[in-house]
Amino acid sequence: MCYDSFMTQTNIGFDGRKFLTDAEHQTYLRRMPVRYVNNKLKGVDVCYVCGYIAQENNPLQVAHKVPFGVGIIKYRLTPEWLDSEHNLVKAHRKICNKLAELTEEDISALVHPTSN
Repeated sequence: MCYDSFMTQTNIGFDGRKFLTDAEHQTYLRRMPVRYVNNKLKGVDVCYVCGYIAQENNPLQVAHKVPFGVGIIKYRLTPEWLDSEHNLVKAHRKICNKLAELTEEDISALVHPTSN
């Protein structure tokens, strides 16, 4: 059985939940989960940060607005949510990728929106 077929059969996901349970969080504190973002945002051709297209020496890549490790450890977000369109953007590999990350204040607002 190939790996992709195995993962499809065994990965039950998080049922669309945004937050980890206590048991899931404790497990991920011991070993971080794997990110699955390579095939996401295929139709996006410009950088989220600067608005320019990819360059030969500075290609676009998928970036997390809420950094993956911070999202798991501090905000208890599921890997499924962190790897979703809510949190992913395309950014140039050099400089722009890090700039795509939100500030702590902006992460809190995204994760825990308040109603007006």
